[in-house]
Amino acid sequence: MKWKHLLRYPFDIRLAEEQLASSAKLNVSKPNSVKSCATIGLDLYTDKMLFDCARHLACLSAFAAQIDSPVVLRCSRVLLAAIAHKSLGKEFLAMPHVRWIEPGHHFPKNSLVLLDIDGERADRPLYDQRTVAMLIGRDPVAKTMVMPYPMHPNQIAQFDAVQVASFRRQFKAGVFFAGSQHRRYGREAMHEKFGVLSRLEMLDVLRRQFGDRIARRDAGGNDRKIVLRDSAKEPIAAADWMSILSSHQFFLCCPGASQPVCHNVIEAMSLGVVPIIEYGDRFDPELIDGYNSICFEGRKGLAAAIRRIDTMPPEKRNRLSRNVCQYYDDHLDGAAFLKRLRDELNTDFVDQISMPFHDQNLYSTGSPPSGRVPASRRKALDRNAA
Repeated sequence: MKWKHLLRYPFDIRLAEEQLASSAKLNVSKPNSVKSCATIGLDLYTDKMLFDCARHLACLSAFAAQIDSPVVLRCSRVLLAAIAHKSLGKEFLAMPHVRWIEPGHHFPKNSLVLLDIDGERADRPLYDQRTVAMLIGRDPVAKTMVMPYPMHPNQIAQFDAVQVASFRRQFKAGVFFAGSQHRRYGREAMHEKFGVLSRLEMLDVLRRQFGDRIARRDAGGNDRKIVLRDSAKEPIAAADWMSILSSHQFFLCCPGASQPVCHNVIEAMSLGVVPIIEYGDRFDPELIDGYNSICFEGRKGLAAAIRRIDTMPPEKRNRLSRNVCQYYDDHLDGAAFLKRLRDELNTDFVDQISMPFHDQNLYSTGSPPSGRVPASRRKALDRNAA
């Protein structure tokens, strides 16, 4: 554990306790069916899940809520405090269906337990619970299930299938991007590590090549408009984001600050907004140019992609949009992924999931962790805990 976590502990542990005691937790109804009672356990030994403001803890929990699974977090008090220090970690702890237990306590029976270490190193009681290792890093591990990159947790919480279906049918026009344009989004590391243009490079190409078509806020139903909206100057409320996004036909997939994939491309694809993207190979399965995406390479390729769109007939655009919706439903729906892992893949043969959400691998690539805890070790741990 890092020194900063220890130094902040006295304040942060009080914050964690406040979030866990949130009044919203008193109103949680019990699931109706046996299947919906299956708990998602998060057995955390390290701070690997704290990157990006602990966003992926909040996302996992939001997906669990969509499939009626309670979430039980098991970790040390120091790590609990460190989670509360993160803005989205604090929101995670306050979620009504989330509770925390001490490292020596047991998960509910039949829980699906997600580990952040190798099962061989697990030293907490597990009984007969199924365990799966989370391979958190940059690259997916071959022959493992790959968790789809999630939407922002606020959008997951607000996700309404009926409303999304309506947004998908909405008239769409123009190219859209909205996000921070801070200088950190222009780092050379994006090209050096991933071989793609940085966010600021992409925006520069469009301003230079198509300056007369740039709009500041939205396309207003104009096919030729290219919206490059700076969220610092023209912020969009979370409640309005999906509605504004869905009124555009194409989304410019500018990379994040440290790795290419951003939550906004997932949100766009959920609405049938077609991605203009240089990193389609980071999706699983890979996006297909001209079928469910507009792929490009480099500065010249980006300019050429815009010109391809300009000559594309309406029926082709609409077909692309339908294919994007289908791709999202089949491969990017995080709640469906978690439900499948919980219910349909309830087997010891699935003991790893790749989570390629970082700019570096937080595990040994030579010997990726397995969630499999040897039977003899399980029995010994459970005897010691009894």
